[in-house]
Amino acid sequence: MALLLTACQAPSRGDSEPAIITTATTSTVEQRGAADAQAPPASVISCEFPDVPAARQLAEQMVANESLIASTAASTVAFAVYDHTTGVICQRNAATVFEAASVIKVSTVAARLWQSENGGPELSEEERWLAELAITVSDNDAQQYLWESLGGAPAIAEFFAAAGMTSTTPRFRDEDWGLTEVTAGDQLRLVRLLVEGSLLSRANSDYLLDLMRSVDPEQAWGVSSGAPEGAEVMLKNGWLDDPLPCDDTAESCDVTWTNNSIGYIRSPTASYSMAVFSSGNPSLEDGQALVNEVAAEIAATIQGR
Repeated sequence: MALLLTACQAPSRGDSEPAIITTATTSTVEQRGAADAQAPPASVISCEFPDVPAARQLAEQMVANESLIASTAASTVAFAVYDHTTGVICQRNAATVFEAASVIKVSTVAARLWQSENGGPELSEEERWLAELAITVSDNDAQQYLWESLGGAPAIAEFFAAAGMTSTTPRFRDEDWGLTEVTAGDQLRLVRLLVEGSLLSRANSDYLLDLMRSVDPEQAWGVSSGAPEGAEVMLKNGWLDDPLPCDDTAESCDVTWTNNSIGYIRSPTASYSMAVFSSGNPSLEDGQALVNEVAAEIAATIQGR
């Protein structure tokens, strides 16, 4: 597997545009100007980065990680990651659509907070209690109440538009919130907005991140894998069983599993946001193991292990 490098020429105003690096099946390494750059195929790992040595080194290591390439080879696996230290953003299949499952609960709480900052009522004590349940123990009844009190799909669609989450589409039946169509790229964007405090107020962003920091340990798999020892882990996971088509006369039908994880990892030695999505997994445990594997490979690369 060779690397295809695309480095962008600096525009005349003096600003620097990000360089792009992707995995490719060519046998050469090629470097071109911005005018000749082409968007990388969706099926490869690609990275954008400030064209400085530390960022370029991380991007090259990410796209050359054979284990990461292998573990994300299927179209049913996607990831997007942003390293806050170097400004490197890498992805594979980040525009592929998945069912959100319970990661939508972060969007729901964020949307309600955004609503309160834009003319809506402040969250009541009951809503804050329900938000805690929805995020920390993934309580579906709490999520349902918050979804409906927010205003359902039309209201959360306004939030997605404000957040620039252009590839996210909610289902319009209130009980179908877990089937919201999402992408790893949009979910990474949401986490970054919270970390950077650039959509919600700093106080509301920190409130939601604090809830994500307090997730039940049994539900803390996923993007936490490979995190530095003692790191702060802020995450939310989702899992959903999808029945396979079968004959109506069958006593039971096989299912596959969707397993998703989003979050932010912070320590003295690392700071990164990540989204990992997968579908078609033969079991809940297999899906969790796959997401853990992908997250751990990404974390190891960021940490130079």
